[in-house]
Amino acid sequence: MRITLSVPLLPLFAAFVFALTACSASRTASTEAPDRPDGAPERAVSDLSGTPAAGDEIQARVHFIRGVTALELNDPERAESHLTRAHTLLPGKAGINYALARLYHQKGDHTSSIYYGRQAVDMEPDNKWYRLQLVDGLRATGDYREVINQLDSALEYHPSDIQLLYTKARIQSSQGDFDASNQTYQQILDLVGPDRAIHYQRISNYTRLDDTDAIIRELLKVLEMDQGNVNTLLMLSQFYLEEERIDEAAGLLEQVLQRNPQHPEALVNLADIHIMREEWDKAGALLLGLVGDPVVALSNKLEIVQYVLSRFSHDPDNPLLQETARQLVDTLISDAPDNGMAHAMAAEFYLIADDGEQSLYHLVRTTELMPENDAAWRQLVQTYYIEGMYEEAIEAGLRAEEFIPQDAFILFFVGGAFFLQEKYEEAASWLSNAAEMPSRSPFRSIILGTLGDTYASLDDWDNADMAYQEAISLDPDNDVALNNFAYYLSEREIRLEEARDMARRALELNPENAAFLDTMGWIYFKMGEYEKAHEYIRASIETGDASAEVMEHMGDVYDKMGDPDRAHYWWQKAYDKDENRTHLKERLHIN
Repeated sequence: MRITLSVPLLPLFAAFVFALTACSASRTASTEAPDRPDGAPERAVSDLSGTPAAGDEIQARVHFIRGVTALELNDPERAESHLTRAHTLLPGKAGINYALARLYHQKGDHTSSIYYGRQAVDMEPDNKWYRLQLVDGLRATGDYREVINQLDSALEYHPSDIQLLYTKARIQSSQGDFDASNQTYQQILDLVGPDRAIHYQRISNYTRLDDTDAIIRELLKVLEMDQGNVNTLLMLSQFYLEEERIDEAAGLLEQVLQRNPQHPEALVNLADIHIMREEWDKAGALLLGLVGDPVVALSNKLEIVQYVLSRFSHDPDNPLLQETARQLVDTLISDAPDNGMAHAMAAEFYLIADDGEQSLYHLVRTTELMPENDAAWRQLVQTYYIEGMYEEAIEAGLRAEEFIPQDAFILFFVGGAFFLQEKYEEAASWLSNAAEMPSRSPFRSIILGTLGDTYASLDDWDNADMAYQEAISLDPDNDVALNNFAYYLSEREIRLEEARDMARRALELNPENAAFLDTMGWIYFKMGEYEKAHEYIRASIETGDASAEVMEHMGDVYDKMGDPDRAHYWWQKAYDKDENRTHLKERLHIN
């Protein structure tokens, strides 16, 4: 049996006729004017010491009909005039009080609405329409407890009334009383039998209570009503997955696929189960069949590939998952060779797989097909930069400016590419622009640190110092800025104690960095503390990552310590590593 949940209220005119013609069923009008709450409008009250005159009753009927008509025509002022007059003539008629309650509820005068609603209910306590109108007024004031009391009173007269029970259940749920709401919904089910809509209302309440076991019980009841309902099977399987009831979830998903072999959500979820079981062949077969199916919408294929890529990004060392992702990407590109999103996903895969050449190809295709894709432009410029393709990074950055101008990320990597090409003036221009663009503090700190390096390369020490100081102010843990600023201060032999403190902080953040160890050693060298200088520079060399400059510094330390043979040894190693250090020829007596 299916219930109808939206029942229209009894028309106002019918309510009035009932109230006027069935006098024997209604209470005798009070001989005293009823009390009015504060704020209720003053009304003229007729002499109620006896039965209303026949003329008064006729006039009241006329005013009432005109008032109701005006109310239906959305003319509240005229409705109020006529209904007030009707009430003055016959204040003891429930129908008139009910009409006034409706009127004031519509006008937002809830105090008056409740006042007249109570009069109607007191006169005819068994009339559910009057109760429901009073409930509307009470709900508007937020008097939840009294709302439930009135509904319970109505249910004493009409214990099997579905509308009253449904109204009560919904109000209980809206107030967060989910257990009570579900008890009321159960009363409805006891009356009408299994009903999908009511079960789903109970599921909604159990969801808010975070009671997964109860949700599963309700879904099983819904499934009993319609064994083949795909949506119910999918929902139930999802909750089984959350409860790690994997076999039961898989069984339900297989039922879905029996009815719809190409259902995308069921295929993906079942593939996910195979992945959890590390059944990569089964997972791959399911998804490849879906992505390769010409009937499946491209949007669904993109979702599937993105899902697998997200799994691959969290487990990049899994060879079977990598191969599944590769096959899906290749199939997707074959199916949609001119789709920008397909190429973007291929680029993502090859970036995770550390295949720079393939990732660059697909990033270029993405920017060609989707020039408004700012993420693709950023990734393209960054990838060129990481691959050491500085000219290409600059060219891509210039093209990107047409579509995403003044992007801090693009400006930074182009500036960095110019810096690594030793084109310091161009680098300073791009990096200065990048520093002026909105960006998060840690990234802006990196920009300013690189700008400091650039100004240092130009011997523009005032601007270099300002850039480094701002970089460290934005991010006190920017170890590269701390180290480089400290090193350049030591090279200029100024603020050496401050430089030592910055170098120490950089080493705290990155204790095994060869360059950082060398910086600390070089600061001690400049401070004349050669034993400490030797300690740190030796540690730098022992990392295995020491540059020619570090080796030269070690020669300088031995020279100051009065050991010319060892000094000559390290200068020679520095020159062998980097023959561009021609200034060492004189020390090595090389012609």
